[in-house]
Amino acid sequence: MARGVTPTPVSASALVTPGFWCERYVYRSVHAEVLASWTTVSTRSPIRAVRHIGADARQMASGLADREQRRVLGRVAGDERHIVGAVAALDRGEPCGLALDCAGTWVEWSARLVLFLPLVSRTGPHCAYAADPPGGFGAPLVPMDGFLG
Repeated sequence: MARGVTPTPVSASALVTPGFWCERYVYRSVHAEVLASWTTVSTRSPIRAVRHIGADARQMASGLADREQRRVLGRVAGDERHIVGAVAALDRGEPCGLALDCAGTWVEWSARLVLFLPLVSRTGPHCAYAADPPGGFGAPLVPMDGFLG
């Protein structure tokens, strides 16, 4: 450490950003035995998390036969109280979700509060007297006992 320079303590809460993690699991059958796909999206707003789930469910329902499509869309549209309830649950830090039988395929959506760590920029201050442009910590990354490869 440089003489006379005192590091400023940073609290852990200053390093994290709250957000919402949304997942969609698609199973090959309603018995949820074989996973067909898994998709995620993140957002900073509980309203957007619930909207992501609703939009994805509506998009999935658009490929179903008319009768099945109406059933799924009726479930997704639901009552405004369900949407408000899901947003309120996320605001309280509780997870929310939706599960549907889409023509024999079982689909589950969920959203939950998470804390994201921001990525650090490599464009920070550097020594004006350095011959080389800044690049990471300066030391080369060397494989050790198979750790990197």
